[in-house]
Amino acid sequence: MFSCNPSKDNVSAVPKLTFGGIYKFNSGYGYDSFVEIDLSYEDSDGDVGLDDADTMSPFGYKQSEFYNLKVYYQQKIGGSWICPMNPLMGPKDTLVLHERIRNITPSGLSKSIHGNLVLNVPARPYQYRGDTVRFTIQLMDRALHRSNIIVTPSILLEHP
Repeated sequence: MFSCNPSKDNVSAVPKLTFGGIYKFNSGYGYDSFVEIDLSYEDSDGDVGLDDADTMSPFGYKQSEFYNLKVYYQQKIGGSWICPMNPLMGPKDTLVLHERIRNITPSGLSKSIHGNLVLNVPARPYQYRGDTVRFTIQLMDRALHRSNIIVTPSILLEHP
């Protein structure tokens, strides 16, 4: 006999991101100050975010999973999208804007979560002045499940 009832085991524990919009904000002096990226998230088991005490591998400082919201800055040059080098970190580091989201797991029996994330990015991160830029974003939960990848539309930035 087969059952058609949904099982908890069939619910994906992989977080999901949805793009909401990208907006630039002018400084009031004729150039852009920052970019706002609006995202929605959902996770069926709610294991999104890290506590200050999450310092052991793989979440330790300078380890690959220290940041759980991966944000890659890309600039369009000659028709191709590139990840530029961080001007303050030397020739080996690309310009990334990763974030460490705090633990948002609910305390009740139902752990399923959903909500909105607003990411504010400086128009000139680390003094880099890209003009046509976009961002690639991915969320990771504590079980190291990675969400879908969001690639924002390109946006044209004005610099002083």
